[in-house]
Amino acid sequence: MENYPKRFIQAGLIYILMGMLLGVAMSIDPTLNARMRFVHIHVNLLGFMTMMIAGVAYHVLPRFSARTIPWPNGMKYHFYLQNIGLVGMVSTHAAGGNWKEGALHWLFVLFALITALALVFMFYNLFFVLMAPKEEPEPVKQITGDMKVGAVLDEFPQSMAVFLESGFDSLANPAARKTFAKYVSIEKACEKHNVDMAEFLIKLNAAVFGSSTSPTMPESSNKGEEAENKNPGKEIFQGETCKAETMVGSLIKVYPATKSVFEKHYGEGCFSCPGQTFESVEETAQMHNIDPKIVLDEINAIIEEGLKK
Repeated sequence: MENYPKRFIQAGLIYILMGMLLGVAMSIDPTLNARMRFVHIHVNLLGFMTMMIAGVAYHVLPRFSARTIPWPNGMKYHFYLQNIGLVGMVSTHAAGGNWKEGALHWLFVLFALITALALVFMFYNLFFVLMAPKEEPEPVKQITGDMKVGAVLDEFPQSMAVFLESGFDSLANPAARKTFAKYVSIEKACEKHNVDMAEFLIKLNAAVFGSSTSPTMPESSNKGEEAENKNPGKEIFQGETCKAETMVGSLIKVYPATKSVFEKHYGEGCFSCPGQTFESVEETAQMHNIDPKIVLDEINAIIEEGLKK
C-alpha cells in the first residue's frame, strides 16, 4: 500500500480510539456533554470515518478504474490539512471558540475552512479518478462483414438501395429494420439470403465510399488468433535488464532480489494480488501513482549489481 493511504488509515484508527475514550468520559461525567458533543462527533466523523474512507478509496479506486489519481500530491495536502484543521477546530471549540466572540472564534472559523479545503482536495482526486476519458468513435472507413446491418443502414442510409438490389427484400419493412437488422451481422445476413459476401461488400463500399477495393474480412474470424497472440507484458531472461513492459511475475522469478523494490514502493500486500504476475512494471507503477522510471532505475540497479557477481 502507498504511503499516504496507509497514513490515512492509521490516523483513522487513532481517532476512533480518541473518540471511544472521549465517549467513555462523557458517559461518566454527563456535564461534559454540552461542550464535548461537537468534539466527540467530529473526531469520529472527520477523524475516523473520513480518514478511513479516504485511505481505502485512494488505494482501491485507481485500481478499479485503471486510472491514476489526477493530483497525487493532493493526497499529501489533504492528509496534513485535514489533521491540522480537525485538531485545531475541536481544540478551539473545546476552549469556547464556537460560542464566544473574539479572536478564538475566528481561529475556530479558520480551522474549519482548512478542514473544508482538505475535503475539496479529496473530492477532486476521488471524483475525477472515476471519470473515464471520453472516447470519440473513429469514423467508419470501410464496411466489413462483422458490422450489424441496422448500424450500417443508420449511418449510411444510401446503402439501403444496395441491400434491396441484392435480395434483402425484408429490409423494406421498417419493423424488420428496427428488430433483427439491429442484431444480425452482414455476414450472417448474406449466409441466410445466399448472397456472396465478398461481392456484396465490394458493391456496398463502392456505393457508400465510391471505392471498389476489396473489403477486409470480418474481425470475428481473427478474434481467436488476436486473443491468443495478445500478451499484456513481456518475459525477462537471465542477463537481460528490465523494461517498462516486463511482467512483474517473470521479473521476480528470474531476479528474486528485485522483489524488495516492489515491497518498498507498493507494500508487501501487493504480492497477494493475483494480477501482479501478468501486469507490467509500468502498469503497476501507474496504478500506485509512482513514476515508472523511478521503479525501473531501482530494479535495474539491483540487476546490474547481481550480474557483476
